[in-house]
Amino acid sequence: MNAKELLKQKKIDPNKPILQITREDALSGIMNAMEEFCPSVKIEEMPKKDLEKLVDSSGEDVVNYHPEDYHQERSTLLGCIAELKKCGLNSEDEDRLDFC
Repeated sequence: MNAKELLKQKKIDPNKPILQITREDALSGIMNAMEEFCPSVKIEEMPKKDLEKLVDSSGEDVVNYHPEDYHQERSTLLGCIAELKKCGLNSEDEDRLDFC
């Protein structure tokens, strides 16, 4: 028996998402974290390609990190350090972002 069959057998909708976040929701959280941890970054100066990478990579971090203290968003930001440096990230901001 596969997962879909088991869910249907138990009358559980197999197509119902268990995690859904829009790009707007993700970017809003990222921007809140940036305001606290790296205020020197000017996110509006980030090229489309880099912004898309930043926002879309947050999906993995939602799964891997707990939501307290912006861990999910900070992990996303740490994964895009090179792109953020182009927009004003300095070494103090980078140190504040790191939670490991």
